[in-house]
Formats: sequence, structure tokens, C-alpha cells
Amino acid sequence: MEMSLLQTAIAEIKSELEQTIRTAIYKGKYYGNGQRAKEALIRSQNLIMKIHEVVKISLDRELKKFTKHHTIHPPLGERKPELALSGFIKRKKQDIVVLFGSAGQASEMIKEGPLAGAMNAIGKEQSENAIVIGVRSQLSSVEKNFDTLMERAFAETLNLRLRLPKLVMGEVYLLPVVEYDDQAMKQNRIAWKMGHTPVEKFIKTFLGITHRDIDADTGDLYKYERSVLILADFRQSPPQIFSTLEELKKGGYVSLHFEANFDLLSPVNFATDIVDMHRKRHLYLY
Repeated sequence: MEMSLLQTAIAEIKSELEQTIRTAIYKGKYYGNGQRAKEALIRSQNLIMKIHEVVKISLDRELKKFTKHHTIHPPLGERKPELALSGFIKRKKQDIVVLFGSAGQASEMIKEGPLAGAMNAIGKEQSENAIVIGVRSQLSSVEKNFDTLMERAFAETLNLRLRLPKLVMGEVYLLPVVEYDDQAMKQNRIAWKMGHTPVEKFIKTFLGITHRDIDADTGDLYKYERSVLILADFRQSPPQIFSTLEELKKGGYVSLHFEANFDLLSPVNFATDIVDMHRKRHLYLY
């Protein structure tokens, strides 16, 4: 991932979020307190779209080293249109989709599963040749929403892979190492919760659902080819982004004896890794 762009995006997220909390105003509307204004800002997706753009630019630059026959949806600099892919259970819009070859392939009628009889605008072959990236964040109430967030990540892969087993998928997840305090937001203040986010728990969970065997067509359907945990300390200006396990140990966010291959989750080589995995699986597209 383009780390300079990511650093800029994280700094912009901090600035926009904290300005909204302090003023309780978002897009000219006064929300009564900073927490309500923050919720309006989060719902607008203006913050997470900054990460979307970094991911799209990073993928585009890496792909152009090997091919010019790819299209990114939504296009660079745009929020729409999002492309919907048909999985086994449902058809769903995806955060970022990269298609290869002709984007005008004929639609198909799905012949099996719960969606049997439905028309699919993108042919199965082109869908299975794609790269799909999910982008999410959680800046407060992290522990409270952990189970829901992880179940969603698990379900996203299964829904698509049960129909498209060769699909290459990635997940990008932004988390603060220390959460913003929701109670302080109600008073239009910036403050931080005691302690830190359960970073070890997130690392172990994400490692369990990433780095799918590139040679497996049907095994490990629930795994992403490459996941990213963007762990940031928003208390600093500019925010610190943690790229290695040693940095997390030095900051006290994981124990000194904690061992895990954080390189598999680091944002540093995300675009390089996922394009490399896609090329290994679909080399004929390049």
C-alpha cells in the first residue's frame, strides 16, 4: 500500500473526526452534541472513503506494472457506482472490485442455489477472475462490536466463494490502538478510553482468516488471500501507523512475548501481495 497516501488519509480522518466532535456540526447541521455529529459523519462514509481511495490507487499502480487491461470499480476519485457480485446466498455491492479483460461480457442467468433464475449482470467467469476488497473501520465501541464485525468478515468470503471459489479477496480494516471516548464526545470533547484495544485478539483472529492457499480451488473458502489491519494511534499528531510487531511491542499494545506474523497483516506490502497472488492464480489475464 502507498504508505505516504495512507498516512495523509489517516491524518485527514483524525482532523475531520475531531473537528466534528468539537463543534457538534457536520455539513452545516448542528447535532446537539459531538457524539451525534460523529455518528452522522460515520454514516456518510466520508472517513472510510479516504481509505478506499488509498487502496484503489495502490492497486492501480501495482497492476499497471503488469497489465493495462483492468478496470477498478468505483473508478479512482469516485464513490459510485459500486459493483454488485452475485454470491451463493445473495447479490451484494462490493467496496472495491477490479475486473480484467472485457467489461462488457454477457450477463448470465444463475442456474443453482438460492439465486437460481436471477439474472447476473457480470458473467461468472469474469466475476471469478476479479479482485474484491472490503474496507471497514471501527473507531469506537470496538470490543462491543467485535463478534459482529468478525462474523461479517467470515460471511463475506463464504457467500462469494461458494459460487466463485477462485475469486481473490482482500480485507482492509482500520482500528485505533486506543479508542475515542464516547462519553466525552457527548460534551464535545476529545478524550480517550483507559487501556487499549485488544490488539492481540484482532491479530490472532485476522491471521485465522487470511493467507488462503493460492493453489486451493475449494479449500479454505472462508479465508481472504490478504488481510490488512491498519492499527493507528490517533492520540498523536500526525497519527502513528504501526507497520511491524516490534512497533506494537514497543508501544505496549501487545505483550513482549506475543508472537505472530504481523507481516501478513501489515499495510506496507498489501497491493504487491494481493496482485502477486492474483497473478499466480490467473496468470493468463496478464
